[in-house]
Amino acid sequence: MGFMDKAKKLAEQAQTKLEEAQKQFNEGQSRSGPAPPGGPAVEYDKHGRPVPASPPPASPTPPHGDPLGGPPPAPAPPATTTPDPAAPPVPHSPPSPPSDKAPGMSSGDPLQG
Repeated sequence: MGFMDKAKKLAEQAQTKLEEAQKQFNEGQSRSGPAPPGGPAVEYDKHGRPVPASPPPASPTPPHGDPLGGPPPAPAPPATTTPDPAAPPVPHSPPSPPSDKAPGMSSGDPLQG
């Protein structure tokens, strides 16, 4: 028996097993019967999770803050940073010398910076 004959035989056996499994599955589905038509349809959210048919009862929002404390303080105005003319100038580091390599590229040596 050649290689192709063996392959055909194995494919036929696999197809037969697949058909038997499908037949058993379909029989099991028909025995359990369809869902009762009177029940509500299940809805799903955008993530595929089931959504309850009726939303849970809304509870009142709990109070925020201290009930005896009075109104909250007003927010502080945003801080503005203006340079102080009397302050000494901040020293800056000198620019690095130009490199013949592309920025972000290294020589490949892990010990060389």
